[in-house]
Amino acid sequence: MKKIWRVLVLIILTAGVIFYLRQQPENYSSLANKIDIQINKVITSFGITDENIIKNFRIQKRTRTAKWIQFVKEINTDKKTDDIITEIKISLSEFGVEVDFDKTLNLLTVSINGNILNKILFRTAKPLKYKAAIIIDDVGYKKDELENFLSLSVPLTFSVLPFEKYSSYHADKLKRQNCEFFLHQPMEPEGYPKVNPGKAAILLNMSAYEIEKKVKKNLANVDGAAGINNHMGSAFTKDKIKMEEFLKIVKEKNLIFVDSYTSPKSVAYKTAKAMGIPALQNKVFLDNEDNLEYILKQLSLFKKRIKRDGCCIAIGHIHKKNLPDALSKIIPEFQKEEITFLTVSEYLKTNDNFGH
Repeated sequence: MKKIWRVLVLIILTAGVIFYLRQQPENYSSLANKIDIQINKVITSFGITDENIIKNFRIQKRTRTAKWIQFVKEINTDKKTDDIITEIKISLSEFGVEVDFDKTLNLLTVSINGNILNKILFRTAKPLKYKAAIIIDDVGYKKDELENFLSLSVPLTFSVLPFEKYSSYHADKLKRQNCEFFLHQPMEPEGYPKVNPGKAAILLNMSAYEIEKKVKKNLANVDGAAGINNHMGSAFTKDKIKMEEFLKIVKEKNLIFVDSYTSPKSVAYKTAKAMGIPALQNKVFLDNEDNLEYILKQLSLFKKRIKRDGCCIAIGHIHKKNLPDALSKIIPEFQKEEITFLTVSEYLKTNDNFGH
């Protein structure tokens, strides 16, 4: 009798283990890694080197039935894309995956059971007809706040607030993934101190030495920043003398400056230009209201200005829930109309006179 019970218990335990294993999500990380290695072999055979790879990073993905690491690349090349795609498809035929190429977006995706394991965005070296740059402000509050923006597969420039809970964490992460980011430097706003820009802010009553000390401390916290744009600052950016004191540090560090343009009376951009600093001025705030209809309306305005001037820069915010969805809707539309998304530094390189 005891033997029968032991057998029954063993059967039940075995059935339980099998059931448990069947409920676990399929792990495709190893497969994605093998595919990435194979893709690297193919693109290398076409003479594509690290200099051509603008972005190369990984994103953790998970659904109810699967988990994997998604490999994302952005490649700038003058090679024939069709030839590269054909060779990649041949080399991946043994893996049992689907390889698709969207000619409109120039985007290659490798997927299994509907899960995209690898993405490659090909960019050509031909002259750009229209140029767009978007800064995503206020990074630093939440650990997972970047993911929805990184998965958009277009270059963005992130701006990290100093000394928030995840400021250094995100700066390190963006640096590892070769994604451009700025220091989002808090400055004194109108209505201070009732309107509080935080402890990392530079204020009108600070000496030049105090401003320098504060900004350098903030830059060390957001190590690797390619530039600076202002957080708040409607009072500070109106003061030419204080802006000169601040911009001396920007120039000393060989950084870019973007005037977020939080006040129509701002002299920040003109002062930076006069000092020979590569500078831009924000033209459109995308998400002052966090609803999809409003953001799409602002993106339409953004596009009109790009078409009118040939280029434009806009600012959005990491915490606005509807911004990633709005961007994912308009990106294909913008690209069909030959609008190329660039980081701020790339945008500046393609414009004379340090942009506009």
